[in-house]
Amino acid sequence: MPIIKVPVQPIFGLVSSDDHRKIQRRLLARYLKENVIKKKKHKNPLELTEEFIQDFNDSLETERKEKFIELAKKMLARCKRRSGLTTLGCGKHVDLPLAWTEAIMLSQCRGEINEEALDILLISLDHAPVAADHIPILFFISESILYKLCYDAVKKPYLFSCEIKFSKLGFLALLRLLLIHFFDGQNFSEEHKSRLHTGLKALAACEACYQHYPNILFMVHFMLKAGEIICERVVLSDSSLAPHADLEEEQEGFDGTSPMSIDSAAELNPEQKQFKIKPFLWHSLLAWVCVHNSCSEINEVLGHVLFYKEQLHQKDWLESVLSLMVLGEAAKLSLPCLKVLMDLMKDFISSSILLCKQQTSDKESFSCWQWQVAYIYTCILKEISLHGLSADLQKTAFLGFCDCIRERKDDKGLRGASFLDLLCYGSSPDNYHDPFWVIRYGVIYNLVLLRNELSGHVNQEGLRNAAWRALQKQKDIEKETRVLNAVKVAETEASGPRDPFLASKRKTLSTTGDGPLAQHIGWRIATSMCHHFLPPIGPDVPLPKVPVQKQQLMPYRESVFKEKKAKRLSLREELLQAGIPKSPYPDYFTRIDMELRRIVEVQWEKELLLQLKLEEKLLELELKQKQNLAEEHFKQVMKWRLEKLHKTTKPYELPFRQEDKDEFTKTSSRIQLVRCPSVANLDIISTRDSPLTEQYV
Repeated sequence: MPIIKVPVQPIFGLVSSDDHRKIQRRLLARYLKENVIKKKKHKNPLELTEEFIQDFNDSLETERKEKFIELAKKMLARCKRRSGLTTLGCGKHVDLPLAWTEAIMLSQCRGEINEEALDILLISLDHAPVAADHIPILFFISESILYKLCYDAVKKPYLFSCEIKFSKLGFLALLRLLLIHFFDGQNFSEEHKSRLHTGLKALAACEACYQHYPNILFMVHFMLKAGEIICERVVLSDSSLAPHADLEEEQEGFDGTSPMSIDSAAELNPEQKQFKIKPFLWHSLLAWVCVHNSCSEINEVLGHVLFYKEQLHQKDWLESVLSLMVLGEAAKLSLPCLKVLMDLMKDFISSSILLCKQQTSDKESFSCWQWQVAYIYTCILKEISLHGLSADLQKTAFLGFCDCIRERKDDKGLRGASFLDLLCYGSSPDNYHDPFWVIRYGVIYNLVLLRNELSGHVNQEGLRNAAWRALQKQKDIEKETRVLNAVKVAETEASGPRDPFLASKRKTLSTTGDGPLAQHIGWRIATSMCHHFLPPIGPDVPLPKVPVQKQQLMPYRESVFKEKKAKRLSLREELLQAGIPKSPYPDYFTRIDMELRRIVEVQWEKELLLQLKLEEKLLELELKQKQNLAEEHFKQVMKWRLEKLHKTTKPYELPFRQEDKDEFTKTSSRIQLVRCPSVANLDIISTRDSPLTEQYV
C-alpha cells in the first residue's frame, strides 16, 4: 500500500511532534474523504454492485422505489442485449459470461426484477453455444442455484414455482459443464470441483422432498449424476422413486444407512475419467447428421440404432438421456426417425414391465427400470408436437401412427408410444405400488403445458382441443393422487409470469420457452457432440470428369440409319438421303443462344430507357430546385434593398416620371441613359453596408 505524506506548513511556528502527527492524521482523513466523495460523484449510475442490490431491496418500501426499479430495468435491457436473446447467443455485441454474471446478481433483487433476471438466464442457457470459456461462470451459476435450492426453497412448507425454475437452471448449467468435461477432459480446477461437490451433497440431502414430483426429481437426479462425473467423486448411488409413503419415513431411511448417504463420498475409478462414447449414442448422432445432410443411408443408420436398443436399460442412464435428446432433434425433421424413437420407447417400456413382474418385493421393482429415460421421452414428445417441421410430425407425436381411437378403448396393452398411447395405458388401478405412474405423470404434465403454449395459435387449435379432451377424459379415469398432482403443478407453472422478451413476437413464433425443458438445448447438444465425436462432413464436390469429345453429325446419323432401317424415316432424314443440301437454318442450340441473346438485349434496352427517364426526372428536379433558390435569393435581395435604400425597383432600374416616360417612348432611339450621381452614391453606400448586393450595383 502506498504511503501518502501530506506536507504541513508550520503556520503557528514550532509544533510538537505529537501535535504534528495529529494534524497530519486530520489532514489525511479529510483528503481521503474528499477523494471518496469525488469518486461517488463520477460513479457510473448503471454499475451493478452489491451495494446497488442492497439499496434496491431496502428502497422497496420507500419513496425511492420507482427510481431504483427504473435503473434495474435498464440493467436488465443491457443484460438482454449482451446475452443475445434474439441472435441465439451469437454476435459482436454478445458477452455471455458478463451477461450471465449480471443476471445471477440481479436475481437477488426482489419482485419482478428477480423473475425477469431468471428468465433471461434460463433462455440464454438454453440456446447459447457450448464453449470452454464459460467454465468459471457455469460453476458460479451452479453453486448459486444449488445454494438457493437447498438453503432457501426447500425450507418452505409447500412447493413453489421458483423451485421448478431453479431446477431448470441447475439442469442446464450442469449439462453444459458435463459436455465440456466430455470434450476437454480434465480441464476444471480443484477449487471449483470441491465447492460444487459441497453443494451436491446438500442437494442429495434434499432429494427426498421431491419424491412425489418427478419433473423436479428428474432434474435433481441429473444434477447429481452429472456432478459425480464432473467432480470425480461419488455423491450418491442410484436412487429411485419411492412408493406411496410418508415423507418423514423416507427422510428417516435416507438419514440412516441409505446407500446414497452423503458421507459415503469416494474417489471414482481412474479408468472411468476418460469418456468413451457408446454405440447407441454414436449412431444417434450419426442419424442426426444424416437427417441434416439428406443422406440416403438414413435407413441403415436407424437400423443400427434399433440394434443397440438394449443400452437404454443400462444402469448409467445419463448417456441414454443424451441419446434420446439427440434422436428427438432428428425426429423433429424426419418421420422415419420419429417412428424409430417411438419403437425404441415402446420396447423399453414393455421390457421394463416384464422385468418388474419378475421382482418379488414391491420396493425392489423400482430399481429394475430407469424411469428417467421414460420421463425425458415425454418431454421430447411435447417438443416434437410443438416444434415439428410439418403437421404430420406433430400429429403423429400426439396420436401415433394409428389413430384408431375406437380400438384403443378395448385394448389394455401398449399399442404405441405416442401421447394418447401412453396416457391410455396403465396397470390395474388396484396396484397401489405401480412403478409406472411416472409415465402418466410426465404425459399429463406435458399435455397441460402443451395446451397452454398453444393458446392463441389459430392454426393449431385442433391439437389444443385434442389435448384438452384427452386431459378431461384422463381426470375422470385416473385414481392415483400422485398423477393428478401433475395437473396442479403444471397449471401453476403455466399461470406464472410469461417470458417478457418474447411476448411481442407471440404472433409470429409458434411457441414460447415456457416448457420444462427449453427448445434449443437438444440442438446444441447434437451439434456440439457431432462436432467433437464425428469427423467433419465437407460439401459434396463432384470429381472432375474427362471432357467428352463431340462426334461428327453425319457419321452418327449414318450409323443410326443403318441400325434403324426397318423404322420409318423422318422428312429431314429422307431429304438428307436424297442428297438435298443441308438447311441453312441454324441448329437447336444455336437458335437457343440467339434467342437468349435477343432476350438479354431487349431487357438491356428496357433498363436503359428506365435509366434515361430517371436521369431526366432528376434533371428536372435539379432545375426546379435551382429556380426556387434563385427566386428566394432575389426576394431576399429586394427585401434588403428596401431596408437599406428604401427602393422597390430592381437593380439597374431607374425611377422615371410619367412625363419622362412619354418623352422616352417618343425619342427612344436618340436618348442615352446617364446614371444620376446621387443614385450612384447611394448605390455605393449600399454596397458597403450589404456585401450581398455588390453583384447587382
